[in-house]
Amino acid sequence: MSDLPSSSDSRFRQRFRSCDPEETLGFVTAMLAPHEMRLKSSRPMAARLDCIDLGEAQIVDLQYGTDVWIDPAVIEDNYMIHTAISGSSQLWDGGQHSTIEPGALHVTSPGARLRVNMTYRCRHLTVRLSKPAFNGYLSRELGVSVGRPLAFDAAGVENGPLPEAWRRLISHIARQAGSMPEILSNGRLQRHYAAMMMEMLLSHYASNYSELIAVPGNETAPWHVQQARAIIQDDFDDTLSIARIATQVGVSVRSLQNGFRRFLGITPVEYIRRHRLEQLHAALVRSEGGERITDLMLNCGIVDFGRYAQHYRQRYGCSPSETLRSARLH
Repeated sequence: MSDLPSSSDSRFRQRFRSCDPEETLGFVTAMLAPHEMRLKSSRPMAARLDCIDLGEAQIVDLQYGTDVWIDPAVIEDNYMIHTAISGSSQLWDGGQHSTIEPGALHVTSPGARLRVNMTYRCRHLTVRLSKPAFNGYLSRELGVSVGRPLAFDAAGVENGPLPEAWRRLISHIARQAGSMPEILSNGRLQRHYAAMMMEMLLSHYASNYSELIAVPGNETAPWHVQQARAIIQDDFDDTLSIARIATQVGVSVRSLQNGFRRFLGITPVEYIRRHRLEQLHAALVRSEGGERITDLMLNCGIVDFGRYAQHYRQRYGCSPSETLRSARLH
C-alpha cells in the first residue's frame, strides 16, 4: 500500500511528522488511544503519521523510524484493527501473542490489555472503529440483539483473503481521500465505508457472535423470535425453558417453535444448546489456568455435563478437556 495521499481538506485528514518523542506521543494519543511509549534504540525518532477520520472509523498509517515499545491503557470504547504495510511488529493482546505483518490481521477488542513492539522498519496500519458503531450495525443490519460485548478472536488471522481484502479496502479509501477529498467529506459516504469495514470483519473474522451472524433469517425474523434470541443470549440460568421464553415474549410455545424453525432453521432447544456450546468453547479458549471445566460449564448454564461433553465433541472435534489443555499450553 502506498502512502496515504496528500489532501488539502483537513476536516477529515491530518499529516504529522516529528523527531520529538513527547510531541509524537501526544499526537498518537489523540489519534488512537492513551498509551506509554519507550524508545528501545539509539536511532533517533523520525515519526510519520497519516490519519483519515471517517467519523465512526479512523485510519492511522504510522511509522516511528526507531524501535519502540507501546503500552496502551485499557481501551474501553473502541476496536483496533492492526496490520502492517511493511516490516513487522510484535503484539500481545492479553496473553495472546501475534506477529503483525502485511499478510496478517489482528483485531483488539475493548477491555483488552495491549502491548506492541515496533522496529524502525515497521510501518503499522491501524483502524479504530467505535464500539457503539459495531453494536448498532449488529442490531440494525444483521438483526442480532447485543446482549453481551462483541469480542473478536485474539489469535488474529494470518494470510488468506481477509487480510488482503482489508488492505485493498483501506488503500481504496486512502486514494479517495487524496484525490477527491470533497467527495469523501460527505458524512453518509463515510458511514458507508465504516459499514463496509464492519461487515467484512463481522462476516469473516471470528468473534463470539460469528455463529449467530451465520444463522439464516437474522434480518427477516419477526420481533418475538429476535426477542427470544436476546433472552437466550443473556440468560444462562439452567432452568431456562421454552415455555418461560414464550411467556416473556408474549406468544405460545407452538408459535415460538414455528418461528425459530421458519426463520432460523432450528428449534429453540437447539438454539439454546448451540449458544451455550459457543460460550463454553470461548471460555475454554480464554482460560488462563486454574478453572475447572465443570465450573465453566455451570457459568454457561450447563448442568448435564456428560451430554454436553458429547455435544461439544460432535461440534468441535475434541473434548472440553482437550481444548482447555491446549489453551493452557499457549
